[in-house]
Amino acid sequence: MTAVAATRARTRLALGATRLGGSLSRSLGAGSGSVVGGRIGLLIEPDLLRLLAIGRRVVVVSGTNGKTTTTRLVAEALRASRHPVASSEAGANMPEGMVAALAAAPAAAVAVLEADEAYLPVVLAATRPEVVVLLNLSRDQLDRTSEVRMLAARWQQALAGLAGTVVANADDPLVVWAAGAGSGSGGPGGKRPARVLFVGAGSAWRDDAHHCPACDARIGFDGGSWSCSSCGLRRPETVAELVGDELVAAGGSRRPLALALPGRFNRANAALALIAATAMGVEESQAAAALAAVREVAGRFADVAAPGGRARLLLAKNPAGWAELLELLREGDGPLVISINARLADGHDPSWLWDVPFELLEGRLVVATGERRLDLAVRLLHAGVGHEVVADPLAALGRATALAGGSGSGSGGSAGSGGRVDAIGNYTAFQDLRRLTGAGAGPGAGGVASASPPVPVAAAPARPGVRGREAGTVRRLGGESALRVVVVHPDLLGTYGDGGNGQVLANRAAWRGLATELVLARSDRPLPRSGDIYCLGGGEDGPQARSCALLDDGSLAAAVDAGAVVLAVCAGFQIIGRRFPGADGSAIDGLGLLDVTTSRQRRPRAVGEIVAETLVSRPLLAQGLLLSGFENHASTTTVGPGAAPLARVRTGTGNDGGGLEGAVAGRVLGTYLHGPVLARNPALADALLALAIGTGGGDPDRGGGGGGLAPLEDGEEQALLAERLRASAPASEPAPAGRGRARHLGRAAAFIEQLAGRRV
Repeated sequence: MTAVAATRARTRLALGATRLGGSLSRSLGAGSGSVVGGRIGLLIEPDLLRLLAIGRRVVVVSGTNGKTTTTRLVAEALRASRHPVASSEAGANMPEGMVAALAAAPAAAVAVLEADEAYLPVVLAATRPEVVVLLNLSRDQLDRTSEVRMLAARWQQALAGLAGTVVANADDPLVVWAAGAGSGSGGPGGKRPARVLFVGAGSAWRDDAHHCPACDARIGFDGGSWSCSSCGLRRPETVAELVGDELVAAGGSRRPLALALPGRFNRANAALALIAATAMGVEESQAAAALAAVREVAGRFADVAAPGGRARLLLAKNPAGWAELLELLREGDGPLVISINARLADGHDPSWLWDVPFELLEGRLVVATGERRLDLAVRLLHAGVGHEVVADPLAALGRATALAGGSGSGSGGSAGSGGRVDAIGNYTAFQDLRRLTGAGAGPGAGGVASASPPVPVAAAPARPGVRGREAGTVRRLGGESALRVVVVHPDLLGTYGDGGNGQVLANRAAWRGLATELVLARSDRPLPRSGDIYCLGGGEDGPQARSCALLDDGSLAAAVDAGAVVLAVCAGFQIIGRRFPGADGSAIDGLGLLDVTTSRQRRPRAVGEIVAETLVSRPLLAQGLLLSGFENHASTTTVGPGAAPLARVRTGTGNDGGGLEGAVAGRVLGTYLHGPVLARNPALADALLALAIGTGGGDPDRGGGGGGLAPLEDGEEQALLAERLRASAPASEPAPAGRGRARHLGRAAAFIEQLAGRRV
């Protein structure tokens, strides 16, 4: 057999296996078959995606949010013009899902493929698309995928020299740079795509675009425009602008976007989809009519039966998506169900909850459910949102519909809604809600008639929280001396939710009746030197170096000399040390506030849950306190003689894999624990507060930390800590001092639950 014949035979075998695998998955009830068949096919023929794309006109849609919806809209517009279309309706956006979609429609001359943002370069190389749609880029699943600026750089390289058309959101600086616009842009050799159509689709989320991806200078936003303060990167000229519910072309013509799908974010998706469809030759009015006919997408916005009423299912996966969705829901007054998981498809680290503006739900009751309901409950506590915790998602729906029916108003706030609620989940939690309610069974065909009654749970009342203010806007509250908590450069060091540490400290002080001020000290203003506690968080390499350069003015060092307390996490931990590696691997001098040195080593990235037992003793906190967190770093940090390790690692990696975690010297503490660390570890938060207000150190009888502070009701925080300790306990390992480490952590978790006074 010739090599060509062998290749063809292998391709036919792979194609048959793809179809068979998908069919078996569906018939056995194991899934939709949208992935498994493609996985089998790629095992047989690794080049199958490229081979199946040959001869087809391909549209590829990518971005952090809106991929599945935009893919569906583009596909419907093309179908309306009598194009047979191959596309995955289920949102399977990795190569195996694309292979399954193409194999299922061999006669379709057009394919509309949704591409996970991390896989976009691979997909572009394999399919050579006619049109690429770029929606947005923001932080998402940082324990699984790269940080945002790294993704933008890979996009730019992959798009260099693309022969097709790129339809890109002009209001996202990272997308614009990736598409090759601006000074110094373009992939290898300065190449750019052959044709770029920029659309003014809007972008409510800017927390990943404060600094230029080309030169690291600050990006200024002025109304509907933006530009870099240093290089030539700026908002480009557009072919169309989304204005309200109309798409206004550069020539002035207006096209109404009359959508059944709700929200500004869906109008933005539709705007980009409409331009992509016309680039493929679809008549504009025909495309617009097709978009208007779409009422739900893969279960999103579906109205389904729920125990005791009905529910609208909503999906949000990351801070940018949640911010848009909560803005849509903020006018309602009825109860909501929010379900949070942290499986592989969600990302195992839910620290992103602290970047979500749950404060928009103030005045409403949230029923928290899902596998990570306790993380959510603590976040809602600090957002000032009343909530209940119900373990079972179906029971949570029943509880919410009962509350909605009793109040006479649903989640939309309209009278007489008959127990209708909104239920929001992140990715796998949303799929769980669909499965439990039978949302895939057809329009309005929820498969739920009843459910076991929820276990009664006392609602956690909303506690007033301290709202952050930018530096320079407030000095002292009411003219009196206040505890001042400063979050340092949240626009540079805010990637991993560590800004929540400042919120936890400010709230725990305010709940004790202390006058408290929370300052968000952005990098475009001088750092206040009169703070009592400074919190630094994690960030990407470029912003980390920029933050360090700004702090080299001596402002943070002066505050420490004046007696301030410092909590520095991950990138912040490295900044306050002696040296740390830059993006290119070169050594950057740190601030020298802590005797630690960080270098980049050739070892696997430390990613996952970590438990560590404190080594330091009073006055900071008691020795032997168990700390829980989530680590995500690729560096090795060595503690010098001028500092002491904070803790000994029980599970996880820590500073360097050698068994130690963090460092402390006097009032300065560094750690690799995200979470944020103080949300999971209230005793550590109280220890820092006690240092800052001068009440002394930790009290071993209280579990360490917080000596001299009035006790708080910490039931939810302690329940979260206990659950994380239990989840982190290994199944089996050598027994230290005659006792297995798993048993040790399990007993610690049980003890903490007893302290909490209840089980959640």
